[in-house]
Parts: sequence; C-alpha cells; structure tokens
Amino acid sequence: MEGTGFVYRNPLAYRLLMRLLYGRSYRRHYLALIREIGRMEVLELCCGDCQIVDYLEDNTYRGLDINPVFVASAREKGLDVANSDIRDGEIPGAECILIHNSLYQFYPDHEKLIAKALVSASGKVIISEPVINLASSQNRLVAFLANSLTRVSSKKGDSASKRFNRDEMEALFKHFNAEKVEFLGRNLMGVLSAT
Repeated sequence: MEGTGFVYRNPLAYRLLMRLLYGRSYRRHYLALIREIGRMEVLELCCGDCQIVDYLEDNTYRGLDINPVFVASAREKGLDVANSDIRDGEIPGAECILIHNSLYQFYPDHEKLIAKALVSASGKVIISEPVINLASSQNRLVAFLANSLTRVSSKKGDSASKRFNRDEMEALFKHFNAEKVEFLGRNLMGVLSAT
C-alpha cells in the first residue's frame, strides 16, 4: 500500500502526529517492543519513519517500505531501507520481523502477510497494531479528517479505510497462537513464535 494522505508524504509530520496521538504512552509503547526484540536482528515491514531505530541498541536493522519519501529519508540517515512492495514475492529472512502500525494496510490479505512473515522469521514476528483509532471515531468529522490525513491506496487504486478493533486483533493473535499479547495504550501487541 502506498500512502497518499499528508502524513505519508512527510516523515516529520508523520512522527509528530504519532507523538501527539500516543501522548504519554509513546515511550512505553516503544520500550515494550524493544523488550520483545532484545538483541535480535530486526526486519521492519512498512518501516515508515523507522522510529524504532532510536530505541534499538546494537541490533542489525533493515526496513522495507513502498513509500519512496520514507525510503529516501531513511537512507539519508544511513539506514538500510529498501523500496519494496511486500505483497509481492517473499519476505527476506530475519531473526525478528516487526509489523508496526501497518497491518491494516494489507486488509483483507493481512493473514497472508503474517503467514509469510512467520515463514521468513527465524525467531519471532512482533505485530503492534492500533486498536484505538481516530479513523474509527463515532464523530464523523474526526473520522473524516483522520482518514484523509492517513489515506492509503492499494494497487487497484482503492482507499484502505479498514482499522482493526481490539476484539479483531485478539482473535487474530489467537488464530496465530501468539505466545504473548499486551495492550500498550493505543496498540495491541502480539508476539508470534516462528519456531
């Protein structure tokens, strides 16, 4: 999926919006991810602004993203990020594969993506997905603005407006036999064993 909303055209705007949305849970969220990643090599799918790198220690990090603006920004920072549409072909191997704030972009094929990630990971797949979303707000204006700012287009030109709720993510993690599920303020994190 390629972002066409404003926040997907500007890495700084994306990062600022994420900080605003997550508020006090922002740092807690990333520390929970780091705790699960440990010292493993990380491949982040739909890596966006690569914010996780600011929290990693000596981990080897690679990222994949379809958005050329985010890829160029990451490369300017010296990060190993490639422009790739992960819906096509195999996912490169890594100890830990991270799918962070982006699973909704693959709906309705999100389960296929998770299955591919599990085949490619030698250790674990960590998925952290928002389950409290402004795009799903009962307030029509708030939902419209949130969807407009974060619009994502599929290959067919459709707009991906699906957002997962907590029940859906819990069912998904149960389906994939997650060894751990943790609520992180806005997100639900699931840790799936690749072994």
